[in-house]
Amino acid sequence: MERRAFYLDSKSRKRNFAIDSHLLVARHFFPPLKKNGASPTEWECISSRAPRHTGRSVPMQKWILFALATGLTTSGMAAPKLVLAGDSTVATVSKPRKDRPDLAGWGQMLPDFLTPEATVVNHARGGTSTKSFRALGLWDRVLAEKPDYVLIQFGHNDQPGKGPDRETDPAGSYRENLRQFIREARAIQARPVLVTSVARRVYENGRLTSSLGPYAEAVKAVASETGVPVVDLHRTSFLLFDQRGEKFSQQTYGPSAEDRTHFNSEGARMVARLVAEQLQRVVPELAPHIRLAPPPPAGSPFEIKLNTVTRGYDGETCWVHPRAGAIPGATPTVVLTMQKLLMSGSDIFYALNDTRTGDLGQTWSPIRQHDDTLGRRQEPGGVVIAASDFTPKWHAQSGRLLGIGHTVRYAGDKVMHNRPRETSWSVYDETTRTWSAWDTLKLPDEAKFFNCGAGSVQRVDLDNGEILLPVYLKAEADKYYRVTVLRCAFDGKELRYLGQGGELFLESGRGVYEPSLTRFQGRFYLTLRNDTDGYVAVSDDGLNYGPIQPWRYTDGESLGNYNTQQHWISRPDALYLVYTRKGARNDHVFRHRAPLFMARVDVEKMAVMRGTETVLVPERGARLGNFAIAEVSENETWVTVAEWMQCMSPNVIIPPENPFGADNSVFSARILWR
Repeated sequence: MERRAFYLDSKSRKRNFAIDSHLLVARHFFPPLKKNGASPTEWECISSRAPRHTGRSVPMQKWILFALATGLTTSGMAAPKLVLAGDSTVATVSKPRKDRPDLAGWGQMLPDFLTPEATVVNHARGGTSTKSFRALGLWDRVLAEKPDYVLIQFGHNDQPGKGPDRETDPAGSYRENLRQFIREARAIQARPVLVTSVARRVYENGRLTSSLGPYAEAVKAVASETGVPVVDLHRTSFLLFDQRGEKFSQQTYGPSAEDRTHFNSEGARMVARLVAEQLQRVVPELAPHIRLAPPPPAGSPFEIKLNTVTRGYDGETCWVHPRAGAIPGATPTVVLTMQKLLMSGSDIFYALNDTRTGDLGQTWSPIRQHDDTLGRRQEPGGVVIAASDFTPKWHAQSGRLLGIGHTVRYAGDKVMHNRPRETSWSVYDETTRTWSAWDTLKLPDEAKFFNCGAGSVQRVDLDNGEILLPVYLKAEADKYYRVTVLRCAFDGKELRYLGQGGELFLESGRGVYEPSLTRFQGRFYLTLRNDTDGYVAVSDDGLNYGPIQPWRYTDGESLGNYNTQQHWISRPDALYLVYTRKGARNDHVFRHRAPLFMARVDVEKMAVMRGTETVLVPERGARLGNFAIAEVSENETWVTVAEWMQCMSPNVIIPPENPFGADNSVFSARILWR
């Protein structure tokens, strides 16, 4: 694990930082400061794998010297030491059994979610209860560590049937044992944190059951009476296993087909994440040391600020398709559109709404629904048509904000499978803050344009005002979608078709669709969605493209993006791809559509540079696949996305109370370029 060493160079009299695996220790305690400066103090970086480095202190303020002596990190926060007390579900498994070679406890994985300066010491042992843990002398070892925090989880082996050396009464002795742990931890200035027992994966009639409820309730009662923080792991793990179902939970998290209590390494890591997510809320001072997503790679030419536009939902509908367009100005005005989804159906969308900000997302106007201009419409035969997958973008030549998407038709609140689809568009009036009634792009009367939409795409506006608009299309009898780029004109009032480029196709899944286009250093780059892979193609004129190729890392390995969108961020000196992918410990997320990543593209190899990959929006159990890019200014780019509150079967709707805290947040990831 990396450690941060901080020493003083007496020659340059500057603070120097070294990031390495060494621990910084004080050789002498600081004596009082003298009037003419500080007494010299020697520091050493000690490691069995590296040479020793020493330095002499220089005159500094007393608080800085104290910070160094007491282990404060360079961020000014004390480096915490967490010690764990618990049973086998917490314990580190150094020698797993042959029948369960991947056995692990969540305490073993907790360091994965902490910053490097935090220390975890795991004294949990399999088979122990609140009674036997003390009798075996393990609690004395916990106290001897002189911890800052003690995390305590027992219950599995306190239950009836475990024998007199371990059993406790959840209404009596179990509670008293917890109280004694708390008193003794506080006596050595450690802060106790109680953790309710992780749920077992035992199901009846397809739903999770639990016999640990009385012990979990006892933990919460003791925490309340003593003022101790509590991580309710029983509740969050129960929600996770129940939501995902028996087959997925057991195959993904269990160490064997029969073991319903313990975890493989992936299951232990997931439970450790549940603990870390709650720790940052119930112990706020630990929040700076909890890292649910890795930081951007060192040397990245940007920083990321994740803002929340709105959050919360009713369990029946949720916000989707948040996409922003920026109106230029000294401080740009950003208009964000989105719409509600009926979660009991598939792709059932309602009228478009908008909200705007004039202070770069610090405040937002009330959300307004535009039923009259951007709402649903009735067609003959009871058919309902709606505009959806709408993306606004500033059109510089006309000085207007132009939004483009496509239509979707419903019969009885179900998507019509064989239906015409049009490219829809609308224009924003900055003065009245309203949108024109959505209209459709008039295309040639040809069979291939029967189903032709520009939903969720990224367009390129040329210097002469023409628009290169990627679309996907197919004739009524076609099986596969094709992709082409339309050349369009826009005069500030009407979007008109001028022509089209070549067509790209792939006879796989549903073909290729939801394309996104960008221009970088004189060439054009087009992404394409496919059911089993993401693809890319390159063009010199923006209309005619070379062969499509699947996305890969520069080492040749598949990117792992499939059945969802990819979008572009073009900078003067670099091209970036924004995407989701599998292989990010996200098997529990629908189509692996979270977290949301960004990485630089090697345009010579047309491949993603793995070492530049960073998380823009962390995953909280909900998918993040429908997102958009907004160029707010030359120094700022936004990626907007909502937590889509539907997931895989058996339980399609993510309830408001869920294990990771997903709440239909609409995020704006602000990328601030250096």
